[in-house]
Amino acid sequence: MVDETTPDQLRQQLHDLDSEISELRSSRDDIEAHVGPEGDGVQDSEEIAADLTSVEENDAILDVLEQRREAVRERLAQLGG
Repeated sequence: MVDETTPDQLRQQLHDLDSEISELRSSRDDIEAHVGPEGDGVQDSEEIAADLTSVEENDAILDVLEQRREAVRERLAQLGG
C-alpha cells in the first residue's frame, strides 16, 4: 500500500499540529501560573493536585504531538516539500 499524502496535506498537518501544541502550551502555562507561588490566592490541596495532574497530562500529550510533528516534517522533507 502506497501512502498518497501530498506535500500540501503534510503542510496542513504541520499547521494543525503547531496550533494544537501552541494551545496546549498556553493551557499548561495558565495552569502553572494558577498553581505557582504567584497564583491568585488560596487553593485547597485537591485543586492543586488536579491542576498538577492536568499539567502532567498536557506534557505527555505535548510529547506525543511533538513526535508526530517531527515525523510529518521528515515525511515532508522526503517528498521534497
